[in-house]
Formats: sequence, C-alpha cells, structure tokens
Amino acid sequence: GLDTGRARLHHLSPITSVPSTSQISTMVSRKKAKGKARKAAKESTKQAVPLDVSHQQTQQQQESLEGQLQRLKIISNKNLFTIKQNEYSNQAVYAAEFIPKHTLIFAELPTLRGNEIEAASINHENGTHQCRADDDAFLKNNIGLDECARKSIWELHDQFIDTYSPTNHPLYSRDEKRILGIIKSNAYHSNEEGSRGLYPIISRFNHSCRPNIGYGFNGWEMRLYTTSDVQEGEELCTCYSDMVYFHNRLERGEFLKRKFNFDCICSGCNSNHEDDESEHRLKQSDIRRERLRFLAETLSKRDRSNLKKSDFEMIMESIDIMKLESLEHNISTTYRLAREWAMKLGEDEASLEEKCLSAEVYAKLLELSKGETHPESIQARVEVQSKRR
Repeated sequence: GLDTGRARLHHLSPITSVPSTSQISTMVSRKKAKGKARKAAKESTKQAVPLDVSHQQTQQQQESLEGQLQRLKIISNKNLFTIKQNEYSNQAVYAAEFIPKHTLIFAELPTLRGNEIEAASINHENGTHQCRADDDAFLKNNIGLDECARKSIWELHDQFIDTYSPTNHPLYSRDEKRILGIIKSNAYHSNEEGSRGLYPIISRFNHSCRPNIGYGFNGWEMRLYTTSDVQEGEELCTCYSDMVYFHNRLERGEFLKRKFNFDCICSGCNSNHEDDESEHRLKQSDIRRERLRFLAETLSKRDRSNLKKSDFEMIMESIDIMKLESLEHNISTTYRLAREWAMKLGEDEASLEEKCLSAEVYAKLLELSKGETHPESIQARVEVQSKRR
C-alpha cells in the first residue's frame, strides 16, 4: 500500500507504544542486538558464501512451531480485512467490517528471520549476490524455502529498486526486485528475539504516523490488533518505526525518507493547506509529539530508587498524549512502568483503577499484544486472580 509507500504483512498487537522511560534504552539495545546478529551472520558466511541453513534444520524448526501454526490458523480465519489495490495502484489492507478497538485481527510467523535475513543482506552488500536469481537460489538452497514461500516474498514491495548499482551478471535486470530491498522495505524488528523477521501478509499493511493498528510479539509470532474503532472499508495501517512518536512532521518525514525511501502522505503528515482547521490540527500534533520526546528523555534520566510524584505524573501525561496521537502500540510497557511507579509512591489498587491502570486492564493489554501463553501475560493474570481473593 502507499500510506507510506511500503508493503508489509500485518500482524496482531495491542495498544500502540507509549513513551516510557525504557524507550531510549530500548533503541540502544536494538542496535546492539542487530549488531550481534549481523556479526553472527558474517561468521556464517566465512565458511560458505551463503548462510548454511540445511533443509533438515528448517523442517525441524517448522515442526517445533506446529502448535503455534495451528493456533495462528484459527486467529487468521477471522477474515476481518481484505487486501486490494489502493488509489496509488499499490497493495493495501482494508477492514471488511466494523472492528472494535482492541480486537486481535491477525497473527503470523516470519518466512525469514534473524540470521537468515542478516546473511541475505550481507551477501548483497558484499557483492556475493549480484541479481535476483542469486537471491532466489539462496532462499531455495540455503534457507530451504519452497516455491510458494519464495513467491510470497517476491510479491512484496521493494522501495529501493532505484538505488541498486548495476552488475555484470548475465541475469541482472535494472528493474528487478532484490531481497535486500524487500527486507529493508518490509521487515519488522522483534524486540523479544532481538532481530528482524519478514512477514509476508503483515507486510501488506501500510504505514501511518497516526496508525489504527498496533502490534506485539510472542517470540517470533507477530500479533496485530486495532488501537481504535475501525469502520468498514477504512484502511488498516501500522507504524513502521517508534521514532515517529517523538518528532514533528518535518523531522519524521526526513527520517522515513532516509530509512524507508518514501515520502509519507499519511493523515498525520498531510493537510490541505487551504483548510485552516486541518493545518491547525497538525500543528497541535507536532507540539504534542515534541512534548512526548521531552517527557521520554526526562524520564529516562530519573533515579528510580528516588521517585517523585512528578515522575508519575509525567508518565500519565505520556499515556494521554499517546492516546490523543493514536500511538498506542506497546502501550502495555508504559502501563507496567506506570503501575510500578504508582505503587512505589503508595498508590493502592483502587486508586490505580481510577487512573485506568488496574491489574485487569494491564493483563488484557498484554494478552492482546503478546498472547495468553506469553510468560508476562500469565504472570499478569495470576496477579489479577490474587487480587480477587
């Protein structure tokens, strides 16, 4: 689709991410995790040009996921959305019916993940793979993907076709897609696995800086959920990067162009300049996001052993801004932090309920974004049951 010009598979998740004190440290840890994954992939390519992932190993991996696959099949049969061309002739996802806020709409496991993605990227960057045929042979022979799985990957959007240097390979074509571009255009980072995964169906969901879809992870499983009521026929969009939460239109537009090679035309960035009300709304949005960044940076420097009431108030303000800006992806993380800080400051459960921070709400958010079988969800549900006794 082209709310952001990028096609992706979509997956279920809870409320959108809320600016928490852990946001900045999370960004740093992601970079470290990605660096480790790329280092591991480079080590793999020293002995053999492509990553050595045998077909037998892939089969064993699939077998170990059999239970997850059966569960995902049930979730995915809801048919709450359709995929079709939008006004820009790109694939996009639309609601097939009215979908209430906080509804799980889809869950998916990645076709490519972790070191497989890093090895494919490295083989492009170092010139080992010089054309799509090389990429496809790697997916078939080294990753063990069948024709159907490879087709689902090559059907995805490559936003970087115009950036590749020509090669002398006899099968090279100037306008062909490359696996590196498909990965850069579509892969999602699993904060639980510390690396990227490529989700062919979820990749069809376009980007918006005011998304109506959030997502979360249970290991490699990616889960998609609504963060607002969605009307029938309305496009369903995720947010491709948490970085857009903390920047105004100009700043995040530059970031998205640099990171994903598209100009964002979503409702959170675009206004009819002849419409004063629309432009005023976007200016107020810019002010809120800059405030959100200030709050996140300030809270990240707080001494958690010496919390003050003002610290808790800043977290609650962050949650309010996230809701106003439709940025509820990963909000359960901020809810958890808000609950912890409130209890350290002497708040009781009744007071937390008044602030919409009850144990019940937190447990539901976790189950939505991470699934009922996730350890954090189980622990939260146990806490709820203990409070009812």
